[in-house]
Amino acid sequence: MTINNNIESLRSLSQLFTTANFNRIIRKREYNNTFARVNKHISYKENITNLELFNKIYNKLLSSYKSEYIYKNILINKKLIKNYSHRSTAAINELKINKSIADFVLLNGEVQIFEIKTELDSLAKLETQIFDYFHFASKVYIVSSPKHISKLIKKYKETAVGIIELTTNNAIKEIKPAYKNTSFLKHYTIFKILRQNEYLEVLKAYSIKIPDVPNTKLFRECLNLSEQINIIDFQKSAIKILKKRNIKNPELLKSEKAPNYLKYICFSLDFSEAEYEELNSFLNKTNSKCISHT
Repeated sequence: MTINNNIESLRSLSQLFTTANFNRIIRKREYNNTFARVNKHISYKENITNLELFNKIYNKLLSSYKSEYIYKNILINKKLIKNYSHRSTAAINELKINKSIADFVLLNGEVQIFEIKTELDSLAKLETQIFDYFHFASKVYIVSSPKHISKLIKKYKETAVGIIELTTNNAIKEIKPAYKNTSFLKHYTIFKILRQNEYLEVLKAYSIKIPDVPNTKLFRECLNLSEQINIIDFQKSAIKILKKRNIKNPELLKSEKAPNYLKYICFSLDFSEAEYEELNSFLNKTNSKCISHT
């Protein structure tokens, strides 16, 4: 099997590993777009399964085009699945915090945010992102390629920000630890992350009476009431509530039902048991072009 090695082909093939694409494959059984892309950039004669095909594409991206998906998938495998129990830890993907969107958030006894900067990314927005994240997080890490590491060390060596390198061998290497910093926590930022039912639950837990006001005024009134709660306690309460957003089937995510190279897809789409079965059915199909319309 030969995969075109030019940047255009690799960029196009990286789009196979998106939640939008696997949503089409698993939930809509739409395959045409996927295999039109495959056949444009890959040539092969042998019959292989979709499992083998996607594995080969993923390995090619690992060696030649480390997209954001590669970083996120490695984080899921090596941080969430390997190091933490699903009973004590939850993760949230792409969480909006102020004007920024955090790539990966781990919730256990504290909030850890991982901001990804691939070698394809600019660092222009990073300072604003870090500033936003510390309004909610206890620890913030930047996960980056060797290309940016020296610049990041120079900028953040005297700060609480942690730096993690994704090495050329696809290992996660901690260059600088993150230090706990709760001095910038903001009620407004934490409150805005919560859904209405979540912030109402937090207030009730502190025996704060919910105001009898129209829905249009409820957010502002409850925000004002939340400021009665100590900020550290408020963050801890938010963590407890947000952990309830955890995925439906963490055991299946850790199992062979979710291939290592698709862990992040399975996590993000939060597959049901039936959808994991559909995924495995799709991956095990084979024919001369590895295309299935059934």
